[in-house]
Amino acid sequence: MTIDDYLLGHWSNRQQAQSNPHSFAQTEIIWEKEDGWYKSKNFYRVDGPEKPYRQKRHKIRVLEDKVIMENYRLDLTRNEECDMLFLFEGDSWHGKLDSERCRGERGNRIVSEIHLYGDKLHCKDQGFDSNNNVVWGSPYLYRFIRAS
Repeated sequence: MTIDDYLLGHWSNRQQAQSNPHSFAQTEIIWEKEDGWYKSKNFYRVDGPEKPYRQKRHKIRVLEDKVIMENYRLDLTRNEECDMLFLFEGDSWHGKLDSERCRGERGNRIVSEIHLYGDKLHCKDQGFDSNNNVVWGSPYLYRFIRAS
């Protein structure tokens, strides 16, 4: 199985959000592949896919024992500092930012990780200010299950 088998699809954290609504917003992620590009779209369920809070394009480079997910802005300019490194361990893929230099639109340092288990996707994204204080994101993994 390739990383596509683990990644592509429509994901929802509905069960997690409904069991702990004070800690987790109900969000969805759509990962799809089109014309050689991987496209990711994150959105709140209440807003729907037409109003994503994050939308990116990616390319995947397969190396001997790892996968690099190159990160691109919607205008297709490369954002090298935000590439993710994925390693396959056992029966799952584990990814994290390949650099500590990834910055968001407001200049916050971004820390991100993704764990792919076939029918589950766990991820965490956080933004830190210059004093290393968390300014957005959760310290806990969001736990998604495949919706389709």
